[in-house]
Amino acid sequence: SSGINAEYGGAIPSDSPCRSKAMSSMEGEDESVELKRILAKLQDGASDEVKRLIKAYDPEANHEKNLRSLTRCSTATLEAAAVYLGGKPLDVSNNVKYKSRETLIDWLVVAIEGFFPQYCSACDSSYMLERDSTPRFRCFSCWGGSHDCAQIADQPIPKVRGFVWVCWACMKKNELETFSVGDEEDPPLSAASEAA
Repeated sequence: SSGINAEYGGAIPSDSPCRSKAMSSMEGEDESVELKRILAKLQDGASDEVKRLIKAYDPEANHEKNLRSLTRCSTATLEAAAVYLGGKPLDVSNNVKYKSRETLIDWLVVAIEGFFPQYCSACDSSYMLERDSTPRFRCFSCWGGSHDCAQIADQPIPKVRGFVWVCWACMKKNELETFSVGDEEDPPLSAASEAA
């Protein structure tokens, strides 16, 4: 996938564990119908151009095919969709904040997938974000939002420079789910970075 900067997250393919655990109760046609229902709801309140962009996303296609579908949209439409989906593609002086058009398109595919059912490892349940959700944490890799369960809400927000939160799907994708602070074989990331 294209290079994604920290602000616009990282791409998770549609066939990754990102959806598999959260959607485990649905199979085949049921999953497709549910994802299409979510996409239709996501269009509520969108401009016609943003609706067309959301309609161009195919929940049955892989990440690369969805990237190709969105490349047909104008840059103005891509930026409007990014704002509608909660991104900030332009700064206060209307200068672009994304590295390339491809980066913005990649972010949009991931942002759309962020509204699909997600899995919360803190409370072991599925959840979905709404367009107006303000999650406590955003995943450093995919920019997906955290669940609002008590286990997440009760965690203090670390006041450590460089703190990042990684969602379950990205931990799984990057084989980080067995990583734990204090593991003698693998030092915590902060200790490793301090030693460097």
